[in-house]
Amino acid sequence: MPEDIFGDAVPPAQRIPRKRTFSDKDRRTLWERLHDCAHNPDLYELAETLPKPDRIGRPRDYPDLAFLFFLTARSVLASARRTAAHLEDPEVWTILESGVRAALGPAEAARLPEAGPTRSQWLHAQRRLRDHSHELWEAYRPLALQQALDQGIFPEDETRAWSNPQRHQLIAADGTVLKSPTLARAAQSVDLATGEIRCHRIDPASVTQTEGGGNQVFGPKYVFFSARKDADYMTRVFLDSRYVPHLHPGGEAAVAVDGVIDIMSAAPGCMGTLYDGAMRGVHRDTIARFGGLVINKQHKGNDPQFYETLRRGRCSHELWAANGRIAEKVHFADGTTELVPAPVRKLERRGTRIFRWYHVLTIPCRHGRHEYRVAVGTTSRTSERPPGQSDEERGFHRAEHLQQIPEFTRNHQLVYPYRSDAESGHAQLDASLWNGRLISYGVEAQQLLTLGFVLAQNSTSRALHQTGTVLQPTG
Repeated sequence: MPEDIFGDAVPPAQRIPRKRTFSDKDRRTLWERLHDCAHNPDLYELAETLPKPDRIGRPRDYPDLAFLFFLTARSVLASARRTAAHLEDPEVWTILESGVRAALGPAEAARLPEAGPTRSQWLHAQRRLRDHSHELWEAYRPLALQQALDQGIFPEDETRAWSNPQRHQLIAADGTVLKSPTLARAAQSVDLATGEIRCHRIDPASVTQTEGGGNQVFGPKYVFFSARKDADYMTRVFLDSRYVPHLHPGGEAAVAVDGVIDIMSAAPGCMGTLYDGAMRGVHRDTIARFGGLVINKQHKGNDPQFYETLRRGRCSHELWAANGRIAEKVHFADGTTELVPAPVRKLERRGTRIFRWYHVLTIPCRHGRHEYRVAVGTTSRTSERPPGQSDEERGFHRAEHLQQIPEFTRNHQLVYPYRSDAESGHAQLDASLWNGRLISYGVEAQQLLTLGFVLAQNSTSRALHQTGTVLQPTG
């Protein structure tokens, strides 16, 4: 049997665990995390992007920088009330003073008040930040990507093996539904016993949504994008976060595709994305045409589909699309049949502006092996092939049935688990919320909250990278 570049899948019992056990050395204290936030240069860059207030009169007690620091500290401390209590302690407030002194000089540090803002001051300032949450995210996305590049993620000059990409060459992305800040789903309700009309505050961004497994969750959906180089804790860099509007055309996957293409456009060393089953053939097609890999699992409803009969001289081979790849239907003497995967000798990427992907197959035969090239990852359109030969005319959704890296292979087994970075990122976000529930109403306020979370996580990742305290994976 010819060798397959993707390899055979290994049974679960024989797989070697690759995750390093969390140890005491991986812990980061609250003091250290607040220090990381205060010394993140991106915090100061974002403060400069905010428009200067044109109000005439008494100057504000605190600059925008102080409230951006409050925003990131709130993610670390899990609530605004707790954050205000900590920052009103002069000893804790010196953390920001030291960061300002290092970034802007002693004169700017001396202008800061002796203690941090109160919760009421934060709530007042939050309204201004909320009005500019979109602009803040637009300004932060290139900063986050630059941090990733500085930490060795998406290196442009590194060798790229399309059949076996490395962790730091891929985006881990996934959508999550955050719990609504309120259980109320209508602005008013009527007590059927008394007839009393009760008014409720509702979140305009929250709707009933279905998560993986069929669970019903009430809240807004966001897609997060991240990447990491090392297998160590707290080294992940969050690249982006995007809100998924209710009834958005294409849903979560369409928003994710836009985010992935934006990142790949700015980072030539990025090879593609890891995603779950929410990405179907139409989404794979878009990213593959842009030149990227989509590594995910096949949809459970994809039954084997006849592809074509390959005739070479005296022999013929009945080819089917099954489990994300081409398989040959083999007939046995007892009348049974089996779909045997055709070995793949090479995964090719061709093109410059619009890319095409191919599996170069080596089909075993008693008359000699046959080499056969099959397009994968994209579904050809009517205008792209001679009349009658395109996938659209044949009714064959190639991007849905033929993956670039098939699911039931060793390479897929090795790479796809990196997608768990997205799941652990969601868990960290939930842990940063009071009782695991959103504390913000409306998309603008929630985008501000996600910005604070991403800034806090990336601050620690940057600090660990700069100090060189990241532990190397064992084994």
